[in-house]
Amino acid sequence: MKKINLLLFLIPVITLFTSCFKEDERVIPYNPGNVQTTVITMEEDYRLMSFFKLYTGEVVDSSFKYDWDLAISTKANDYTLFPNTSLFMKVAHTGAYNFDSIYTIPNNAEWKFDSSDGDSSGNAIGLWWLDADSALLNAGEVLLIDRGIDFDGLPLGYLKIQPLLNHQSNTVEIKISKIDNTEQRSFSFTRDNSHSLETMSFQDGLNEKQPFPAANDWDLWFTQYTTLLFTDEGDAYPYLVTGALINKDNTSVALDTIHPFNEITRETADASSLSSRYDFIGYDWKKINGDVTSGEITYTARTNYVYIIKTSEGFFYKLRFIDFYNDQGKKGYPKFEFQRL
Repeated sequence: MKKINLLLFLIPVITLFTSCFKEDERVIPYNPGNVQTTVITMEEDYRLMSFFKLYTGEVVDSSFKYDWDLAISTKANDYTLFPNTSLFMKVAHTGAYNFDSIYTIPNNAEWKFDSSDGDSSGNAIGLWWLDADSALLNAGEVLLIDRGIDFDGLPLGYLKIQPLLNHQSNTVEIKISKIDNTEQRSFSFTRDNSHSLETMSFQDGLNEKQPFPAANDWDLWFTQYTTLLFTDEGDAYPYLVTGALINKDNTSVALDTIHPFNEITRETADASSLSSRYDFIGYDWKKINGDVTSGEITYTARTNYVYIIKTSEGFFYKLRFIDFYNDQGKKGYPKFEFQRL
């Protein structure tokens, strides 16, 4: 009888306590999207660069790669300058601050390219607005600029530039001239943070139409860019490549070469180790057939390279390239398929 009474007492107590605990939250699986196929138009000479948004499945914007020469960060207290490496542009430091001096191009000039991985330590210009003790400077070092090459691979010539920081207005001015001091001009950046970067032309100043969309409006940037390749002996040399860079501020990527595209699931994505390296996708999704030095080469997409991409919206996508040629057999038309997981 006592055992029955005790049991009758415990039932409401147990019910009371269990009602105080929150029910386990149910995880509602997100239905994967349909597989979509897209072709990016870069043209045979790669003159066009395009920004792509996976969530909408659309090219956000495209522009002519020769429209700009220099870009600047729009982040607060960050005045990093980026040469346009799609032109094969490079920078040499003079160690001098007098812009009006006549400069020459030394035979032993140490030319620098921006590192294609996006690491700040690989920026060719560097922290021009700070001294060794991290104090703000008004004027940066005078820099020699090799403007790169034109459509025909011919050199665009040299300039000298000097960045100037106006502390009161928080603006950056760029003094520009030829190295013999002719054709002097000066342009200013407005640093509108609605864009990922602000760009200007050495000839026309701030671009009226900014090529970089708003920071959260794009995931992939299809463009030429300069990177380092290596000889069979291990010696590094700069080279213009064509591929896809990522929005490293809010996009991350992993590469899967084990699972076929159709077998990669959300569980596969969750177990992936993601990277925000700028050139993680890069150019290596296509195989080069032939000798690069001869110029007689073709490309074959590595369809077993599947990229798992996490975007600013928190969605995962899988993506693989399936071609680099259009229906007329012209190169410069990356074709890929992707699916939201």
